[in-house]
Amino acid sequence: MNKSLALKNKLYLFLSLVFVFLIFLYLIYFLIDPKKGVISYYKLKNKQFIYKTQLNELKTKNDLFIDRTARLQPNTIDLDYLEEQLRLKTGYIAENEILIAIEE
Repeated sequence: MNKSLALKNKLYLFLSLVFVFLIFLYLIYFLIDPKKGVISYYKLKNKQFIYKTQLNELKTKNDLFIDRTARLQPNTIDLDYLEEQLRLKTGYIAENEILIAIEE
């Protein structure tokens, strides 16, 4: 009886070690799995960081464009901004101003 108990304990020990080894292999597989692994997780985190920075840049550009269009609305027109845009786009010069052109 004692021999069968010792054999049974060795068998349980062996089976538990095999089970732990299989779990270890399973975890290693999912660590390096190209679709669901840790490496792909960090690649996705890096892409997310890049996309967030691009989104923030685009939001600031969008806010600038919203501000520009709000300044030129007929009901809330900013005359200084309108004059600045007129000078930049058409080269407008007032009568009492002198133009100095520098050629490079």
